[in-house]
Amino acid sequence: MLHKSTALTDKTIQLIADFQSGKVQPITTGIPHLDKACGKGLTPSLIVGITARSFSGKTYDLERIQSHIRKNHTDVIQLNANWELNFFKILLRDISQKTNKSQSEILYDNPTAEDLIKLKEICDEHRNDNIYYENEPVSPEQFFEDVKEVIRLHPKERIVVTVDNLENILDTKNNQKSSIDAFLTQVNRLKDMHWFISFIILNQLNNDILKRIDNPKQHKPKESDIYSSGQYYKLCDVLYVKVLPWRLHITDKFMVFAKEAYSWLEEFKVFGNGNTASFEPNGNAYYFYLKRRGSDIKDMQDIFAESIFKKEEVKDLTVKATPTFTTPIFTPPQSLSQFEPS
Repeated sequence: MLHKSTALTDKTIQLIADFQSGKVQPITTGIPHLDKACGKGLTPSLIVGITARSFSGKTYDLERIQSHIRKNHTDVIQLNANWELNFFKILLRDISQKTNKSQSEILYDNPTAEDLIKLKEICDEHRNDNIYYENEPVSPEQFFEDVKEVIRLHPKERIVVTVDNLENILDTKNNQKSSIDAFLTQVNRLKDMHWFISFIILNQLNNDILKRIDNPKQHKPKESDIYSSGQYYKLCDVLYVKVLPWRLHITDKFMVFAKEAYSWLEEFKVFGNGNTASFEPNGNAYYFYLKRRGSDIKDMQDIFAESIFKKEEVKDLTVKATPTFTTPIFTPPQSLSQFEPS
């Protein structure tokens, strides 16, 4: 669809003025380093990519973002394309995390009166007419129609669309890569169909990163490590790769670099002989920003870290450990504020 430059300029200037006056605010994610990379939060037509290996907590990151938006931006419309976990699993896991009960206990033990009160509180958080779900994988065409319908129903509200997980798109092209490319084409169309719509899209790392685990100098993720990376990488405005080194069987040292590098992550460093250092692999998650479109060119802080396990638990950690991803202990870089858990 063609648009005259004059009309687009006038429309954009008005939106910028609304931001400047405070009439329109960015949508914070509750993850300080992500908000920083996005320019204080999600803004119109922004596309965020979150990429990791399986069992590295990218769905957990997404859930804490969704929860933060639900609690702190009550007027925002959310469309959650939960193709990885359906709503039954999402709600059951949330109940388990917030009650410290196993899923089996929740399903099969008779609840006490106190349990029922807590259960109602948790479920009431999810009863929200501003939140829509795609509870199963859909085709690229159906995704487009569903988002278009949300846009039609909410022409004046801010909208956030989240996708978990890109590789689970329903294949209608007899080729998964072609279906993924078709889906990303639809996202590219949709991002300009509403005055304020943002996308968060989860994706997998391929096996290339596993080929480099024996070489600490090559541990840092690359664009080529991203599954179906071409169009996905180009489309994203902000993209981070999340790495849990011990899940890659790295338990000695993660990366090698000059000891003065990454000064904002001193507490995560382990120092070797000479002028080199590495990151402590056990119990920590590392976030590598491969893309930050629009960020300050002078801002060199492209890696952030988070403690998943308490220090006393790290010594018992083995390569077979599966992280539970309960509320993390977050140690922010010096320039960021304290992490506010969702």
